[in-house]
Amino acid sequence: MSVVFRLPDLGEGLTESEIVSWKVAEGDAVALNQVIAEVETAKAVVDLPSPYAGVIRRLHASEGETLEVGAPLVEYEVEDELSGPGAPAAPAAPEPVATAGESTPSAPAPAGPTFESGGPDAANTAEEQPAQEEPPEERVAVLVGSVKVAGGRKPKRAARTFAQAPFVRTPRQPARAFPPVRRLAKERGIDLAGVVPTGEGGVVTRADLDRAAAAPSPRASHRERVSGLRKQTAKAMTAALAVPHAACFLQVDVTETRRLARDLAADGSPSPTLLSLAGRAVILAAKRTPGVNATFHAEAEEIEFHERINLGIAVATERGLVVASVDDADLLDATELAGAIAARAAEARDGSIGVAALTSSTLTISNVGVFGVDGGIPLLTPGQSAIVALGAVRRLPWEHEGAVALRDVMTITVSFDHRVIDGREASAFVRDIGRMLERPGLALARG
Repeated sequence: MSVVFRLPDLGEGLTESEIVSWKVAEGDAVALNQVIAEVETAKAVVDLPSPYAGVIRRLHASEGETLEVGAPLVEYEVEDELSGPGAPAAPAAPEPVATAGESTPSAPAPAGPTFESGGPDAANTAEEQPAQEEPPEERVAVLVGSVKVAGGRKPKRAARTFAQAPFVRTPRQPARAFPPVRRLAKERGIDLAGVVPTGEGGVVTRADLDRAAAAPSPRASHRERVSGLRKQTAKAMTAALAVPHAACFLQVDVTETRRLARDLAADGSPSPTLLSLAGRAVILAAKRTPGVNATFHAEAEEIEFHERINLGIAVATERGLVVASVDDADLLDATELAGAIAARAAEARDGSIGVAALTSSTLTISNVGVFGVDGGIPLLTPGQSAIVALGAVRRLPWEHEGAVALRDVMTITVSFDHRVIDGREASAFVRDIGRMLERPGLALARG
């Protein structure tokens, strides 16, 4: 019997995913929960397990193709019995619900992954049958979603005669390549579709990439498809521009804070970093100005003040910029915060970070100083009322104790939602951060 596995919602209501690479081919026999594809959502790259043990009849998408949730993904040839020890039960997928501003299509796809009985010609076959009363349906539980079996009868499996109905392998675009080669091509800016494959079965190899890179190419512009994280970032930043932004700046002498970080790290034990000490200053300042840890709900005309401070850290990755959240950061000291930030950043860069950690932050820090710039005006993370940008530390002549001396100076920028807080509150917030970084003993006294 053939069944169709539809692309599931991989978390947080994401509406589409891109097929990064297939781990199987048409005609392959697969086991239950075997990884069949590597899929990139707007948040992360994840492995997609097979919900069945069976034979792959058809792959409905090519590598690099973006599918909407609910679109056909894989067609299987499976045994008739869809229940039993080999297929653990799972609840049926819920019906889709239209959200505000969206229209419900006339034939909506399931909100969760479901399977359809029958092959691609099932609809045409049904139209040719004489009208008759529809028998009741029985749902048979499978790994995810369910299969509807008309009249409680499980369809009998026709004998598989591969000579009479051979599997047809459809060509794939772009060219086939293993994930390490695909990543290398992306790093080098090489379009796999233009590389001549020499590997077995038409697979692009590392040597093929080397030849393509060495070949002379005409000086011409090119276009790249916006997808995955880059596409999600574009949508988020466009939405952010609808918020009435304002910003304020403050130059701060951070000499004492840098000295404290060096002294604490001298014995080699886990210790705070300048970023974690700045994070502690931001957290403590936020408690004095609660509006910076809030969300403006326009439709309800309400401001939600968050009790928890989930500190978002902007992390630059090969896939683009992500904001990784350290949840309940206000419960951590500077050393614990340093470890949590490092762990979250590593997860974001290697793609192992979960969707929840990418969507739970309530207040964000962007350390633009690591790129060698003095500052900038960051756009708000959607749903947040403030973001703090930390610039590069510069050794500058500075007034200190009645004289001019060389000091470590950093520019702090706060962008804020002017619907939630005004200039007075934003200025108080950035001044509190500055005072604690100029005199880190204040953080100890207040924290």
